[in-house]
Amino acid sequence: MSTPSTGPQSQDPRQSGARRDGEGKPGFLASIKGPLIFSFALAVIGGVVAMLTASGGSDNPMRVDIGLIAFGVFFIVSLVVVAMLQLAAKDNPDHLSQGSGVHRSSEELHQQAVARRKAEARRKREEAARGTSSDETPEAS
Repeated sequence: MSTPSTGPQSQDPRQSGARRDGEGKPGFLASIKGPLIFSFALAVIGGVVAMLTASGGSDNPMRVDIGLIAFGVFFIVSLVVVAMLQLAAKDNPDHLSQGSGVHRSSEELHQQAVARRKAEARRKREEAARGTSSDETPEAS
């Protein structure tokens, strides 16, 4: 839709589930669609296998109740496992490793400790050099 004063109208980004925000991350629907589909497929397979094996043969009726219970268990367990794996695989943002106090990065602390040790060693060398140069001059008596 276009009007002469405003030009072409852009499409609402909320309508697209696979949209990307400014940092290149997938939108909410795109990030959960894969794990949900995987968990659903695994749950269907587990439910069907449980339903067929629980019947005990072709002479007995299908156990749909056990199949539905197995579907639910497979779905929830696989969704939790996939979510845990996704959380473990995500890197922390860079801004979390910067700051002061509790939130200082260990690299910054290490660099500060090295600088303190070097400054202390330099100060001791200078004091030792001043102490030995004053000892070498003979005192007049």
